[in-house]
Amino acid sequence: MTEFAFSVSLMTEVLDHIKNSKDVSINSIKEMYDSWVPTYDEDLRKHNYRYPAKASEIISEHFSDKNVSILDCGAGTGLVGVELYRLGFKNIAAVDISSKSLAAAEKKGVYKKLVCAEVGKGTLPFDDKCFDAVMCSASFMPTHIRPECLPELVRIVKPGGIIVVLMAQRYIEVVAGDEECFCKYYQLEFEEVTQDLEGSKKWKLISKNVIPNLMLNKAALTFVWKVL
Repeated sequence: MTEFAFSVSLMTEVLDHIKNSKDVSINSIKEMYDSWVPTYDEDLRKHNYRYPAKASEIISEHFSDKNVSILDCGAGTGLVGVELYRLGFKNIAAVDISSKSLAAAEKKGVYKKLVCAEVGKGTLPFDDKCFDAVMCSASFMPTHIRPECLPELVRIVKPGGIIVVLMAQRYIEVVAGDEECFCKYYQLEFEEVTQDLEGSKKWKLISKNVIPNLMLNKAALTFVWKVL
């Protein structure tokens, strides 16, 4: 199999996992990303992957202080960290379920701390109120990071800090031509958890935007919440 065919097969596997998300185990996701590491960065570059640049741009819009502490949640091989570092942010931590992805991220030399852990209902190995910002770039999707983790992310962010989520629009909104990627249960869970956190005054939505062409000519949603 050529490198191009390998990358296309993995991209197809990601979409198949999403379409059959209730039948996919977290271990199979971990194994998929572990196997993808050798070509991951280059594969995404070929597919016009603009999430990391947009993610770092949002952080830069909210913080002039480059010493703020940032958690790259679902960091993968560290593409967001590279962009943040390029903009002068140096106090960055990473968390991801794929140890091999984190090993690749560590080699980029942009993270102060890397943690291999599942981001879900469980407690993350971070202290309360220890980050100024949590960035989740292209990691929220069916079979990957689910909305049930959001209360835990709120726990680790300082009051006045922000939580940012960039995700493909087609997963939680019906998009013409991409109807098969829409996931109703994920949409309902996302709405329930985010609205509950707002209703209980744990956070406040600052912005929600649609950004076109962040990957494969597909739109993304960006959410920014301020932790109260």
